[in-house]
Amino acid sequence: MLKDLLANVGMLVSFISIYFQLFRNVGVNSKSPIKYRILSGGIMGLLGVTLILFRVELPNNVVFDFRNLAVILAAFNGGWVSTIISILIISAFRIMINGLNNSSIAAILILIILGFVTCIMERSKIINHLKWFFSVVVSVILSCIAFILLIKDIALRNQIIWFYFIASSAIAFLLYYYILYAETLIDSYRRYKQASKKDFLTGLNNVRQFDNLYNEVIENAISRQEMVSLLFIDIDFFKKVNDSYGHKEGDLVLKSLGALLKRMCRSEDIVSRNGGEEFSVILTNCPPTRAVEIAERIRKTVEATIIELSNNLKINITVSIGVSSYPDPVNDIEMLIEKADEALYEAKRTGRNKVVLYK
Repeated sequence: MLKDLLANVGMLVSFISIYFQLFRNVGVNSKSPIKYRILSGGIMGLLGVTLILFRVELPNNVVFDFRNLAVILAAFNGGWVSTIISILIISAFRIMINGLNNSSIAAILILIILGFVTCIMERSKIINHLKWFFSVVVSVILSCIAFILLIKDIALRNQIIWFYFIASSAIAFLLYYYILYAETLIDSYRRYKQASKKDFLTGLNNVRQFDNLYNEVIENAISRQEMVSLLFIDIDFFKKVNDSYGHKEGDLVLKSLGALLKRMCRSEDIVSRNGGEEFSVILTNCPPTRAVEIAERIRKTVEATIIELSNNLKINITVSIGVSSYPDPVNDIEMLIEKADEALYEAKRTGRNKVVLYK
């Protein structure tokens, strides 16, 4: 009996670990895309089937399992869709191995009622650990009612009810804290993954992500014969900002420019901070004339924007922008970055606060 309980705990932990690994990049909840909720329900249905197969055996040929926990997990991780799918899988398997009898009907009714209550609980605004607590209480109460109706031997029934209550409560408690632990690990993984792609200060793509996305863009441009334009943007005399106001105020300037670039560019454009005071914008399917218009609009907007520093001092900055475009005038796409850099250097050499298109 103790061996059966330990086996059930091991299976629950294993399924939860695999589940979180499968969804480590996206996460699943009641508002996730339907395909993720369906997959979530299928996994929890398989968990319920596995728990039925490795049920806990008691004296007098009495058995029970923890399939109810699979339905609770489905409700909390995928809402109604996941819950319905998990119940269908578990119910179909229950009927397949035991046939349609009073015990099977009672088991299916428990799953349906539990799923309904847990889904409502999941959508409520009470704190998570109380949602879990109330769902487990409902599960235990429903199972105990079934024991009362199906087992006529009062002494045996009371023994089973107490054992089931203690075992279910203990396993549910351990499972909840293991889920919290797994969620903490996955949350840390997502934060580190995000940090590896995003600039910590501006939230824009960092130089590593710029390289990755740039390579994808040029591959698509070559295969689809599309135009690509690249803007290299540099803040004029940024060192003077740091020297005059301090690096903290310089960071505010960088954040302000990053927010402005995100606001002014299209959703499909790739905006990055390439390091220091240097930024870039990859404009997909954009001819050089249009790229220059966008760059000029950015330049004028930056020049007209007042940046308020933390000491209530207000300053203005200007930017120099170099533009290169493929296939005209840059006919070798591998040279796009180099030519945008040359155009930026020309803009800074000839007076700053201007846009230069490589020709």
